[in-house]
Amino acid sequence: MLAKVDSKGRLYIPKELRKNLPQEVYLVRIEDGILMIPKPEEPLRELEELGKRLPNLTLEELKREIIKEAEKLAGE
Repeated sequence: MLAKVDSKGRLYIPKELRKNLPQEVYLVRIEDGILMIPKPEEPLRELEELGKRLPNLTLEELKREIIKEAEKLAGE
């Protein structure tokens, strides 16, 4: 879907996409452009829930696992 950006950098999001967006979103720069991620209504609660699903590893072990998975994904 094509969207327009005006001279002030404002992005027009078509209605069919806009109707389900929350009031706030995160913009993340990625290699090919910008990713828009809806801000959770309760970010701390969501982080807490994500944390409960983490494996029982030390911080160093967890960092190694994250790096290993990122390298694996980068090779795909």
